[in-house]
Amino acid sequence: MGIPIYPVHLEDPKLQGFYDGLAAGELRITADTETGEWVWYPPEIVTGRPDATLEWRTVAPIGSAYTFTTVVRSLLPGDHKAEVPFTVVLFEPDEAPGVRIPGVLVDADGIEPACGMRLRLKPVRAGDHIIAGFAPAQ
Repeated sequence: MGIPIYPVHLEDPKLQGFYDGLAAGELRITADTETGEWVWYPPEIVTGRPDATLEWRTVAPIGSAYTFTTVVRSLLPGDHKAEVPFTVVLFEPDEAPGVRIPGVLVDADGIEPACGMRLRLKPVRAGDHIIAGFAPAQ
């Protein structure tokens, strides 16, 4: 399986904590400081609570695949033939039910992806940046 190599756009500082966490080998998600409710994707303004404050919290990197798809033909601009196929998963951390984080399936040679399969965070280098990778938890 390949790894899609595309630049991460960090012009939006709302996601910086997520990528800083990946660089540190951690899974970080935003939570409402008052209610403790997980808020993912971090919005500009929390719906129904415009005065809410969010903070980055580290959660255990274990969870399950909510869903997945295998990409066999890249639609990214440029030549990405060497990067396919790759499997994109939506990962749901055990400690943050309802949160679904996109990433790529890694270290799964010979293992068929499946909804509900147990995964663990394994950030991967993709070119000059790090993206969320999730490996089978064995």
